[in-house]
Amino acid sequence: MSEIDEKEIKRRFEVISQYEPGSEVTIRDVEQVRNRLTQHIGGQLPGEQKIWRIIMKSPITKLAAAAVIIVAVILGLTFTTGGPDIAGVAWAEVIEKVEQISALTFDMTTEISYSENNKLTIRSENYVAGDYGTKSSLYTNGELFVIKYRLPRKKVAYQMRPKDKTYIRIDLSDRQAAKGQDTDDPRTWLKMILSGDYTELGRDNIDGVDVEGIECNRPEVTGEDGVMRLWVDVETNLPVRIELEKLGMEGGQMRPHKFVMDNFQWDVELDASIFEPDIQDDYELQEVPKRSQQVKQKPSRLLTDTEKDEQPMAKEVVSKFFQACRDENWNEVIQYLPNVRINQRLKNILGGLETRFIGEPFKSDKFDGWHIPYEIKYRGGNTQKHTLEMRKDITTGRYIVVGGF
Repeated sequence: MSEIDEKEIKRRFEVISQYEPGSEVTIRDVEQVRNRLTQHIGGQLPGEQKIWRIIMKSPITKLAAAAVIIVAVILGLTFTTGGPDIAGVAWAEVIEKVEQISALTFDMTTEISYSENNKLTIRSENYVAGDYGTKSSLYTNGELFVIKYRLPRKKVAYQMRPKDKTYIRIDLSDRQAAKGQDTDDPRTWLKMILSGDYTELGRDNIDGVDVEGIECNRPEVTGEDGVMRLWVDVETNLPVRIELEKLGMEGGQMRPHKFVMDNFQWDVELDASIFEPDIQDDYELQEVPKRSQQVKQKPSRLLTDTEKDEQPMAKEVVSKFFQACRDENWNEVIQYLPNVRINQRLKNILGGLETRFIGEPFKSDKFDGWHIPYEIKYRGGNTQKHTLEMRKDITTGRYIVVGGF
């Protein structure tokens, strides 16, 4: 290998120093390198700083230092007092690490936008322990309005409303009580985010913590235009914030929803008493209708002979409507929803839904159509119980949905 004289070395460094980063190198990247380098110099001992000043007085080494900074920016490196090898998030290990944690706490904020200046904000304090279950206390305007317990080992869940002094009890099936089915546990969300492709967001700082982020779209949960984000501490490899933005049904309309989990405390000690529902003696139990009770539901008025003949047909129409949604047969769906615009967002919600239950159609004095109890499960996992309202369209002679969906 031939020797390179000092003049040639200087020329080559001059060429490198004239390099101008492209548009993909942001001002922030350059600033990070400058700050890291400043911190590195500032943290040196007096003798080391003296050597640095000597180096920087040399024409060749000054050009070399400039080249190092440029190369660092190009490669996305930053300087630390420990050298160029810095900690980063090992995404494949995040789930493995949090699964080993037996208990944690976190806060959650849910924001539903009705208009630009009208938003409903719900904040919750959450406790999660593998040995006991989950507890969530929900607040609006600083007032506690719901306390939720999910106790999978006992196969039961409770929802308490302290202000109304009422509560409900829900028996959980084996599937509902199984590990990984609780949406109140952030690890359920983590698995969802890390289960497929995602885009890396780079580094940021959240409340003084250096984090790296990723984002993804899971249509079965977020819809076509929604997004999920995960921010993880680069030092501990533990989540710092989880975000979900999507459109959801609220008050019969699609509205923007935003969920933020933060203030995580990982691997904490939680007493068993936290997960014991405090049901006062003056609390009233509200019954939750079971499917068998729904099937036997009495009509609000007696049916005529003609209506009795139409009753099975009304039930079959509802079944075909839900089947068209499941099969994403939108040309058929629009026949039942002629006054609804079937856009992509609605398709993401209705497509692939599962029919869990259809009750016996009945009539009421206040509505000339049919009321049909039902329960469906959306592709994202949420379930909906309601009573569909259908009537026959005079023009087409077909049954159409006019309410309850």
